[in-house]
Amino acid sequence: MKLANLGLGCWAFGEDWYWGKQNHNDSVKTIHAALRGNIKHFDTARSYSNGRSEQITGQQLKNKREGVIIATKTTWLPADSIEKYIDISLKRLCTDWIDILYIHWPKQGFDFRPMMAALEKLRSIGKIKYIGVSNFSISDMELLKDSGEIDYYQTGYSLIWRFPEKEIIPFCIDNGMKIVSYSSLAQGILTDKFDINKRFLPTDPRTKLAFFYDDSSKYIESFLRGFRDISEVEEISMSKLALYWSLTRPWMDTVLVGARNRNQIEENIDSLNIQLSPKVILEINELSDELFSKMPVRDNIFNHDPSGRI
Repeated sequence: MKLANLGLGCWAFGEDWYWGKQNHNDSVKTIHAALRGNIKHFDTARSYSNGRSEQITGQQLKNKREGVIIATKTTWLPADSIEKYIDISLKRLCTDWIDILYIHWPKQGFDFRPMMAALEKLRSIGKIKYIGVSNFSISDMELLKDSGEIDYYQTGYSLIWRFPEKEIIPFCIDNGMKIVSYSSLAQGILTDKFDINKRFLPTDPRTKLAFFYDDSSKYIESFLRGFRDISEVEEISMSKLALYWSLTRPWMDTVLVGARNRNQIEENIDSLNIQLSPKVILEINELSDELFSKMPVRDNIFNHDPSGRI
């Protein structure tokens, strides 16, 4: 079975408001373990750790630049200031070009068409190779059609978050966009390392994750019991099973997975080496299908309102 590419999500590198403290040496070792494991796609963003993630990622990849894909992101920017901010990202990333530049989130009341046109100009002079959007709706993307070409679409996607299959993914396929998943392990839920019923402090950003809402968590808990049973029978970790399932989606280009240390990324890479029978894949599909027959529909895993904070 042909598998999608596995990519490293670099959000946690640095000291980020969302992920908290991160040991620098662990970040460095994670990137080099990814390279040894033949990962070639590295995903960061201008906002991650206030640019520190870009800096760490770029410093470690600068001697491998020709052989890797570096993707970064920015939220809305005025068209006349885009090049300045892209140049800042280029400097942090220790490179002359960005392989994929994503517009990170839509935002109501903002016209993204001038920004898209400005990105196309940067593409024409070689500072950007491909343009993508992340978390945009179909109507958001339709508005951009006359201003530029969208090459990549990045979305939350996993065994417990398949809402993009309904409309977004068919739209992307029809329009020739490559699909990249983030939160492929559902922010750790599919690693079986914490209780879905865990309650966080009010200041913890995970309180806003859709997975932990009462109208979702009870169904996810049931799914996890069945998924854990399969994991035990097959003697394959839940994280490897979950990543392998995403990697087998026929329309998937790249599955991003976060890792904070070398052991985590090495285990994730090992998901490329497992084999599952069609019967086991069918069992996993049936569990996931049952979950999605009950889960309330939401736009994104963070439950962000495009008109609010992004």
